[in-house]
Amino acid sequence: MRMTWGASHGRLRAGAVLMAAVAVLAVGGCDDETGDAPLPERITASPGPASPGSRAAEEADCPVSGVRVGTGMTEAAMGLRAMGLTLHNCGTRPFEVSGYPALDVLGEEREKLDVTVVRGSDVDTTTKPSVFVLAPGARATASVVWRNTVTRTDVVATNGAYVRVTPAPGAAAQTAAPQDGGPLDLGNTGRVEVTPWRPAQDR
Repeated sequence: MRMTWGASHGRLRAGAVLMAAVAVLAVGGCDDETGDAPLPERITASPGPASPGSRAAEEADCPVSGVRVGTGMTEAAMGLRAMGLTLHNCGTRPFEVSGYPALDVLGEEREKLDVTVVRGSDVDTTTKPSVFVLAPGARATASVVWRNTVTRTDVVATNGAYVRVTPAPGAAAQTAAPQDGGPLDLGNTGRVEVTPWRPAQDR
């Protein structure tokens, strides 16, 4: 998959989430709190700088929904994994983003795997679900977090190959592989956690 600024930013975001996860483990483990909270005031994410050439190339293959889903590299530490997600408004109209990524984990044949998706993660308790608007050219980011834990020999470990993300209700789902090729090695856990979408901080 072609490296883009958004994917690179997603990798940095996933790395930050993973560092937070290590800190959580260091002070005494984690639990399954979802972090659900009332939605704060609506905000608007502004676009970051982009070269005319890259902008034209991205607009040429922009989905009908006007947004493109991207993935980052998988960061790993202490049995934890984190992969960044990006949602890029490649269209010409504002796009409303709400709450958490809606995703499925898929296998090699793009079949849906029996994986539980948990909204919220203790590795990132500061980002709360919100409603905001992506201006054309702007991006939102989130992270997929999982644990490569194998505790049973009688249960086959789950290895996902793709994630399928639905950007918003009514929008077509998009399928993408981890930027480094994966896998999403879930061990026997059968679950992933997702952090809320938030506006990308372009610099």
